[in-house]
Order: sequence, then structure tokens, then C-alpha cells
Amino acid sequence: MAAAVTLTPSASEGAAPSDDVLIELKGVSKEYASGTNLVRAMRDVSMTIKRGEFVAIVGTSGSGKSTMMNILGCLDRPTRGTYTLAGIPSGERINDARALIRNRLIGFIFQGFNLLPRTTALENVELPLQYRGIGARTRRKRALAALESVALGDRVHHTPNQLSGGQQQRVAIARALVTDPPLLLADEPTGNLDTRTSLEVLALLQRLNRDRGITIVLVTHEQDIASCASRVITMRDGRIVTDIVQDKPLDAAAELAALPPPNDHVAAHADAEIDPVEAAKQRIGGKVPFSVYVMMFVGSLIGLAVAAMYNAFVLGQSIAWITWLGMALGEAWFASRRGRKKLGRPLTTDQKARVAIWYTVGVTVALGAILALLTVAGAGGFLYAAAAPLSHLTSRAPLAVGVFVAVLAALSLQRYLFLSLLSPRR
Repeated sequence: MAAAVTLTPSASEGAAPSDDVLIELKGVSKEYASGTNLVRAMRDVSMTIKRGEFVAIVGTSGSGKSTMMNILGCLDRPTRGTYTLAGIPSGERINDARALIRNRLIGFIFQGFNLLPRTTALENVELPLQYRGIGARTRRKRALAALESVALGDRVHHTPNQLSGGQQQRVAIARALVTDPPLLLADEPTGNLDTRTSLEVLALLQRLNRDRGITIVLVTHEQDIASCASRVITMRDGRIVTDIVQDKPLDAAAELAALPPPNDHVAAHADAEIDPVEAAKQRIGGKVPFSVYVMMFVGSLIGLAVAAMYNAFVLGQSIAWITWLGMALGEAWFASRRGRKKLGRPLTTDQKARVAIWYTVGVTVALGAILALLTVAGAGGFLYAAAAPLSHLTSRAPLAVGVFVAVLAALSLQRYLFLSLLSPRR
């Protein structure tokens, strides 16, 4: 049986550092093999970060700051040296133990947000709690509180594509906060944001650091972003070259207030309330014009006629699958072209599915009505003879219904596939 993973240091690992120290690196080096070369990403780095500090790690590309972030986040292990996080020697832990440390002690904020696109803000924030096995009611309560703390209480049911870039980053921050970690690691959190939105995110991070005492380590290559931290560590060639405490870091909230007012039109567009119902309607594509169904029927007749002529004059015989193919292509071609003309864009995926289903049902109902009229008009004998091969199903009603539904589903799927083939995706 595998040994249980523990977060407490053993006696052989040494005593824990002072409670005031959250992060401690001692002689940490990281080396990678690149072909026949050895890349020294970090070289004998030693430092400590106290609880409640706001630290920026600055450096150009290749300076080692990203490697430093990976080691601090327990995403990688040092080649040499020791890394202690909250009194836990973390550098040499096995993968499962480091994963547990990440889940319990660290919140991550990424440049690309890393939100699940098809889930709401609330569901994205709940995700780390699901990994902990926390119940649904408690998850929802804590996720709502985290979203409220980043001023997104009115956006909990919005998906990422319904949020601005700054709002998406705030969702990412809420997700990092929901587990109440003592450490936030932010990897270029403003890299994809404009100046105003960057200041909004930095002001939020400063408030979390000041009011809640959360330790924040921010990796950036921009000096103006680093100026908002209370301590700036500069790296070059895998080493720390400067470590400066800023007595008066830039106040992001004050800088934000000093900016000129945004363009009213742009601001209204960026911050406007997006109604989830309206957004859903946009994705669905709205009502399908009735003329699409009409042209689909016309297309089936034209496709049938072309296929029949091809069978008669080219092949000299009747081949059923060619007739079927002609009808299917005619339906899809005319319906997709009519839809584009009436809507000014291709049919959406939802619209194509609705067209396929409702057209199949409509044609089936119409054929049923025609058969009923023929029966009333005295063509019952002919219809009985035509239906004789299926007469054994009439004594088994459930089977007959099942076959009928299966045929309708197959025809609907066939029409949807042909519409998708002949109409660009949307």
C-alpha cells in the first residue's frame, strides 16, 4: 500500500523556518539538458519572502524568472538546493505531494486566464474546490463569496465569452482565492490587458495584499507593473542581481483614478451588462425563415429530377442510392443558400439542427396526410399492398413505434450532416 501523502516536515528534513517566513530558497539551481548542451536556468539562488509581502520578480526573456515561478509553484523541482514553503520542504517532494501543496497553499493567476470556455464564472471558480471533494452547497457559497470579493457578484452566470478581458482576469483571481491560499502566484497577469484594465487588476491585487494579508509573487517583464509591488527582485542569467524594497510602491487605484475618462462608446461596449438569455439567442441564431423550408422542399424535387435523369440517360437503369443522394444534396444546397440570403450569414449549428428535425417531421406528417386522403378516396387496396412487407409490425405496437422514431432520427441526422457539409460552420 502506498504511503499517505503528508504536508508536515519529518525530523530528518530539519526544523521549519520562522513562522514569519513563507518562502525560503537556499542555493537553488535548475538545469535542463538541451541536446548536447546544458542550460542553467537558475544558478545558486537564495532568498526568503515573508508572509504578507507583495513581491515582483522582473527580468527579460531567458533571465530565469519563469523557472523561478515554476519552482515556487511546485510545478517543477530544483536540480540542487532546497525550497521550503510554509515550513514544508517542497523541492524534493514527489508529484502527488507537490500537487497537494499546490491545491492547499497556492493560488495561480495566469496571463491567458485559463478559464473553461463553456462554463460560467461561478463554475470556473468552484473548480479547485471540486478537486478537494467539497460538497456542492459549500462550493457554491465559497465561490459566490470569492466572486463578490472581486466585484463580480453580478456576473456569476456569465461564460468567459460574455466577459471583458479584465472581468475574465478577475474571475481567474477569484478562482485562485476560493481555496483561501496564503500565497498567490501571478504569471504576467496583465500581459493581455490594456493600461486601464491592468491598473484595475493591480489595484485589486494590492487590496487583497493589504486587506487580507495574502502574499503575492508577481512575475513580469514590465517595470511599471513591478513598481506597484513593495519589493522588486530582478533576475539576469538565472541569478538575482538586485533585491529592492520599495517604501512607497505605486498606488494602482490612485493611478487608475488619475487616468482620463474612457471613450464612452468603448466603455459602454466593454462594460455593458450582457443578458445571458440574449447571448443564448445570439448563439442559437434566432428563428429560421419559413422560406428555408420551402426551398429545401424545392431542392429535394430538383435533386430527385436530376438524379432520375442521370439514372435514365447516363446509367440506363434506376439506382436507388443515387436518387437518394440527389434528393439529399438538393435539399441541403437550396436550404443553406436560402438561409444565407435571408439571414446575411450561414445558418448556425442550432438552426441547421432545427431545420433538419422540423423538415423531417413536416414531410412525414404531409406524407401521412396524403396517404390518409388516398385511403378515403378509395386507394386503400393499393396502399395495403404497398404496406404488406411491414404488416408484421402492426401486431407489435412498441416495435413499430421504435422503428418509426429510429427512421425519423436517422433522416434528421442525415439532413443535418448534409446541411453542415454544404454550409460553413458557425
